[in-house]
Amino acid sequence: MNWKKWTGIVIVLAILIFIGYSVWNSSQTEQLPTARTATVSEDTVTEVVASNGTIVPSETQEISGQGIVSELNVSVGDSVNEGDSIVTYIDGTEYTANFNGTITEVNITEDEPDTNAQQGQSSITLSNLNNLEVEVDLSRSDATEVKVDQPVKLTYNDKEYDGTISTIDPVATQQQTQTGSSSSLGAVITFNSKPEGLIAGFEIDADITVASADQTLVIPIEALNYDEDNLPYVFTIDDRGIANKVDIETGIQSNTNIEIISGLDKGDQVILSPSDEISNDTQVEVED
Repeated sequence: MNWKKWTGIVIVLAILIFIGYSVWNSSQTEQLPTARTATVSEDTVTEVVASNGTIVPSETQEISGQGIVSELNVSVGDSVNEGDSIVTYIDGTEYTANFNGTITEVNITEDEPDTNAQQGQSSITLSNLNNLEVEVDLSRSDATEVKVDQPVKLTYNDKEYDGTISTIDPVATQQQTQTGSSSSLGAVITFNSKPEGLIAGFEIDADITVASADQTLVIPIEALNYDEDNLPYVFTIDDRGIANKVDIETGIQSNTNIEIISGLDKGDQVILSPSDEISNDTQVEVED
């Protein structure tokens, strides 16, 4: 066999070896699990309890009389001043306004008997619509977090208002539902300044700030995992692309971030939403 044939064979073998190595290397690369990462950083984190409240008058007077109505001095929508006569019954009983407000409900007619007490409703309702507040019902879990004087961000038709938890009921109440019964704890939110454009009776979104920390270590919630004992951990990734399982201690959390008390340092890289292929010491390809 002359040298030309040997040269040809060597070239062919070299090409085959190169192709085989390329295919093998490509297959090895394709087998590596990929991961997105984020950097442990310092930021402000705020934990909130999200609730829906009802806009209500700050003062309400419900009049419930009995007997025949002899004189009815108001109708729905009327404005009255404190001390104005509202209704008089044939036995001489007269009810007057306890404060300046608006008549929001009238369920009686002059010269007709008042039967509202038997029906479990008020005869006349007077409301102070110039001073509104918000009533919220807290679940058992939320009630343990919410305290008097906590700040509240209220949202109504894309407009925001600042408020404060002013009172919390001492005991929970039970309500009947179609699926059974449930208990909730009532709380009242007052506006920090007089609101404009609100209508009593409508719902309003309430985000109650229950905890806050400034310039603390945080990671995205996507990075958080829990083991079989419900203990939190994350996967960090080093300069070689190796994943490492790290046990952590967490603090308060917002909708997007969670505070890190221990286990991580500023600048560490954590894996977001790690797949089942990733475990401790796994070689990982980091996505751009």
